[in-house]
Amino acid sequence: MLKGTHYWPDLEVWKDSILFFETSEDMPKPEYIRWWLRNYATLGILSKVKGIIFGRPYNNLYTEEYEIELLKVLDEEGLSGLPVITRMDFGHTCPTFTLPYGRLAEINCIDKTFSILESGVA
Repeated sequence: MLKGTHYWPDLEVWKDSILFFETSEDMPKPEYIRWWLRNYATLGILSKVKGIIFGRPYNNLYTEEYEIELLKVLDEEGLSGLPVITRMDFGHTCPTFTLPYGRLAEINCIDKTFSILESGVA
C-alpha cells in the first residue's frame, strides 16, 4: 500500500537487485499477480532489477497460472530475458527458508541455481 509514496524506497534502491515475491496463504487469483507485477513495472522497478525469484504458492495452488502471468508481464514489458526462478520454498511455504534482505545474491542461469553470497546476519 506504500508504493509511490515518500515511504517507498527510491528507484535507485532497486538497481541491480534480485526481486523476490511470495503470495502467502492468501493464495490470490492469478489476475492479481498480473496487476501486482504491472504495478512494479509502472513504477520502473522491473526494469531496474537483475532477476526475480518467485515463491512456490501455498499448497501449490495456481503454480502454473502464476508463472504464466509472470512471463506474460515480463514479455509485455520487454523483459523476457530477465532471469526468473519460480516455485522456490521461501516465505509462507512448507518446507521454507528465510531470504535475508539486502544481502549479495546470485541467479546462475547456466547451473540453474540461486545462491546467497553473504551472511544473512551481522
